[in-house]
Amino acid sequence: MSKMIKKYDCIVIGGGPAGMMAAIRNGELKKKVLLLEKNKILGRKLLLTGDGRCNLSHLEKNNKDFSKKFGKQGDFLLSPFSIFGPKETFDFFERNGLSLHTEDSGRIFPRSNKSKDVLNVLVKLLKKNNVDILTGFEVKDFIVNNNKIEKIISNNGKEFIAKNYILTTGGKSYPITGSNGSGFIFAEKMGHKIISVRQALSPMKIKEEWVKELTGITMQNISVIFYCNKKKILKNRGSVLFTHFGITGPMVLNASNEIGDYIESGNVKIIMDLLPDKDINLLKNELSAKIIENKNRSIKNILNHFFPEKISILVLNLSDIDERKKGVEIKKTEILKIVSKIKNIELNFDGFLGFEVAMATKGGISLAEIDAKTMKSKLISNLFFAGEIIDLIGVSGGYNLQLCWTTGYVAGNSAVSV
Repeated sequence: MSKMIKKYDCIVIGGGPAGMMAAIRNGELKKKVLLLEKNKILGRKLLLTGDGRCNLSHLEKNNKDFSKKFGKQGDFLLSPFSIFGPKETFDFFERNGLSLHTEDSGRIFPRSNKSKDVLNVLVKLLKKNNVDILTGFEVKDFIVNNNKIEKIISNNGKEFIAKNYILTTGGKSYPITGSNGSGFIFAEKMGHKIISVRQALSPMKIKEEWVKELTGITMQNISVIFYCNKKKILKNRGSVLFTHFGITGPMVLNASNEIGDYIESGNVKIIMDLLPDKDINLLKNELSAKIIENKNRSIKNILNHFFPEKISILVLNLSDIDERKKGVEIKKTEILKIVSKIKNIELNFDGFLGFEVAMATKGGISLAEIDAKTMKSKLISNLFFAGEIIDLIGVSGGYNLQLCWTTGYVAGNSAVSV
């Protein structure tokens, strides 16, 4: 039996946000497009973003400020942003019937707060632009000759031929959604360098057992300093959510992008200042005044003026002070111990949770091998990249989805050669 071979102008491999945007744009240019997705549905990971609300971008003053959220390599995005940046993304969705709203934090969501509505817009546009969609399809191999892809072959033996190919298979985070790193294998086989891949925007495990007692408690606006081998490597400020395994929250997730670069270099310690706006003397005076005002109450109840009860108990336990002691019994030396502990709670980092819960992937295809203006491979003449597969990672808050919209659009716009 002869194999069934179909020919297209462009084949997009990966039906996530970058892949769908690439296919839509290429279809708008009247090209014959095929979108391949290994899952039974498109956009499975997209449906999970923003806790199901889909934080699809972020408001920044300009593209330069936006690119800075991707660290030292962010300038790579300046050219793509000039073609299809955050403003164009906002206009794109609203023009196609999705009303958006911007929160005070700058995060942009669909007004309905439903990620399904974002996916529906994309699927509608795929159909409108006559994109062929094949789900439940897994690529087995790329056949390459003379630095050009000739065809792709599926696990069931089907072959597809196109003039151009766009690889948008994502990273390795949330593998249950299909992001299992297969794109890295394909790209590497075709000669591309893969920058070391690891989880990013990931919760942190903590060695101390007492964190379990604080599960569910969020501390707002605290200062956190990270040390590696006693050398300060990062200082951040924001909210921290304690969990049964350690700590998480936007500030912790963002810090994980940088901390991961140090974990093989030595022990990482974390110092928390629970009240960073108060220096030790001011805090000592305020606590002393509270103790005088409430001399017949327990020190735990007095500390509850500053913290949730479980945090008060933690501070006292770490200070080796009986929580039942009355204010009148607290010595000046004990006040200093309490204040010192509030300003200096030490935790020992014990690694990250795995790719199963990490929000994104750090590492990927080297930017040195991708043309920023077109997202075209510098090694394979008819191959383009978009989305999380490339070596770019932004902070949380819609930045990484914007990366997908931007690079997907640019790749789809560029993959039009005859």
